[in-house]
Amino acid sequence: MLSHVEGAKVRMLQLLVRHATAVSCAERGLKSHLLLRGEQPATLTGYNLISTLYGNVSYVPRSLYARREEMLSKHAHLVAGNDGLVFSLADLEASLFSHGCGEHSSHVDSLTKRSKKVAIINEGAGDTAALLGVVRLVEYLSQDHLFGKDQQLKIVIDAGTGTTAVGFGIGAVCLGLPWEVTAVMLADTIDGYQKKEESLISEFCRCFTLHLGEQMLTGLEPGLVHWVKRSSPRKFGNILKGEVEICRKIAQETGILLDPVYTLAAWELATQLGQEESAEVVMLHTGGTLGMFGLAQRYKSYFEIC
Repeated sequence: MLSHVEGAKVRMLQLLVRHATAVSCAERGLKSHLLLRGEQPATLTGYNLISTLYGNVSYVPRSLYARREEMLSKHAHLVAGNDGLVFSLADLEASLFSHGCGEHSSHVDSLTKRSKKVAIINEGAGDTAALLGVVRLVEYLSQDHLFGKDQQLKIVIDAGTGTTAVGFGIGAVCLGLPWEVTAVMLADTIDGYQKKEESLISEFCRCFTLHLGEQMLTGLEPGLVHWVKRSSPRKFGNILKGEVEICRKIAQETGILLDPVYTLAAWELATQLGQEESAEVVMLHTGGTLGMFGLAQRYKSYFEIC
């Protein structure tokens, strides 16, 4: 959905179809095991409720969750058991790159012989394979009846893992679009995001040069995304007093529902750039609506709206 915001120069792009991992797995007959950070709330609402309805949920103490790779691997091997096989998307990508399509197919065939196979999906879909979906979105948006291929745009995105922002940058370069991508940093330092960008670009080129061709990937190098600090920095996941009321005001005036953790950060920057820049500014709405239910339990006083 495209909506005009703060005059003609800023538009908000909202992704209306964004299935949770558990929902997508259920639709395809797959069992999902979801590891959620922190303690189980007294009343299940929002993402916690949906996750429990569709998948097998385990709550992980924050101290253990901080070691994400170790946590995911340990739980995956527990689910797989002695005879099962644990693999990641990176394993399959590396197999395709190292051994070619023939041996890659043999490797995939070997997976099907195991009684139980457990695939690990990193937090925030922070895998190279996830970039393909974002690139497809960029290709869709560049159609003539939407943004087209010639219009200069400034794309603003809130960054959790940063994967969506990097994917937009890759898509713009591969398709030769005059789009600039700016990401608001929410969960890491600029050094951390730049390293993530470099890693994702390197893996993307390594895995998909054979399919996309070297010419299309020319120009893919770190620096595709302009990483900026949030106007009011805080520890990731926390919200500040007054931000719920700001979200409420925006919802009533525009019909667009934001959340204080993710999308409000992008909105604030997009509206600022819309007043300063000559190019059109587009904000990507990444979701987060169901997260408001959990925030209402954690920050009860902030939701006491008269």
